[in-house]
Amino acid sequence: MLEVNVSRTVFKPEFQVFTSVVRVSGFDRLTPRAARAALEIAFGQPYGGTVWGPGGYGYRVYPKSARKVHGD
Repeated sequence: MLEVNVSRTVFKPEFQVFTSVVRVSGFDRLTPRAARAALEIAFGQPYGGTVWGPGGYGYRVYPKSARKVHGD
């Protein structure tokens, strides 16, 4: 089981950032597939958000791709 921090930014009608802590079953490390699963659990759709794992890195998920990001 993997516990990750998930966030999504909404710009319209007003700027808001939604965050959540999610536990994803069936994954032992953060991968693009695990990031999409966490977004789907948190927000109901598997695209458009940022997922941070316990290793100090995360994934920025787009509708057709995912990009690995590192913390400062």
